[in-house]
Amino acid sequence: MKGLLKVIQVTRPEPTDTNLRTAEIVQWTKKDQIGRGAILSTLSDTLFDVYYSDSYTAKSLWNELDQKYNIEEQGLEKYSISKFMRYHMVEDRSVTEQTHEIINLELALANGEMRFPEKFLVMSIVDKISHILKIFGMTLKHQKGRLFLDDFMIVISIGEEHRKQTHKISAINDRTVSMGNSSTAKVLGIGSVNLKFPS
Repeated sequence: MKGLLKVIQVTRPEPTDTNLRTAEIVQWTKKDQIGRGAILSTLSDTLFDVYYSDSYTAKSLWNELDQKYNIEEQGLEKYSISKFMRYHMVEDRSVTEQTHEIINLELALANGEMRFPEKFLVMSIVDKISHILKIFGMTLKHQKGRLFLDDFMIVISIGEEHRKQTHKISAINDRTVSMGNSSTAKVLGIGSVNLKFPS
């Protein structure tokens, strides 16, 4: 990439009668062809057919592609912001895993120079988890002082572990499950079955 930047940042030297200038033009032409080739080699077949023309220098080709497709990048940025704002956590998945997904969405925006303040990011996540980790979510919303992302991740891990331990099993009355050997076992609830195998 460094070599390509050197090529696309240099304009074609003006021709003159001196041999030195002619050598400069020959050298520039070789570098320009390599630069054009590098750019064209990354394009899809359809775009290659459109932009494969000797009328483009590496610099003009780069500028035209950047001008045309940078607009799509801005649309992608808006989509990423929308995706971040609409992200909804669900109860049947790990809260830590979902939190990492939100952080990754923010990192994608940060790469596009749209970094959120850390406090905004943390409070956005708190708002999204408050319906899952009810007690922890409410505690975090009303906590005084600043909560940093690293500390927040520890709190989420603790909250999720607490959630797993206190997960209630809803009782199902008078139901059994077939054990496959003509015996049955009583169902204690969703997520737990009392298995007794004859020895």
